[in-house]
Amino acid sequence: MLEAQLRYIVETLLYMDKNNIRVISLKQNAHDEYNQRMQTNLKKTVWHLGGCHSWYQDAKGNVTTIGPDFTWVYHLLMKNFDYKNYHRQ
Repeated sequence: MLEAQLRYIVETLLYMDKNNIRVISLKQNAHDEYNQRMQTNLKKTVWHLGGCHSWYQDAKGNVTTIGPDFTWVYHLLMKNFDYKNYHRQ
């Protein structure tokens, strides 16, 4: 997963350099849509079923430290920098 994240960051930095962008930030709707999808999928996992409580969950019971899918799914999500989901300055 670290390799996928690093590749995404490098692609972001190259995009910023090529387009003379100094600051970039994720759009709120992109964050909210992704988080909602993750929380919905996580509700079907062992981390929520059967009353499991662990350090993976925040005070509200949301799992914030792991994802519900296989690592290869994460790699696909991180494959290409999607500039449309970001504010650029």
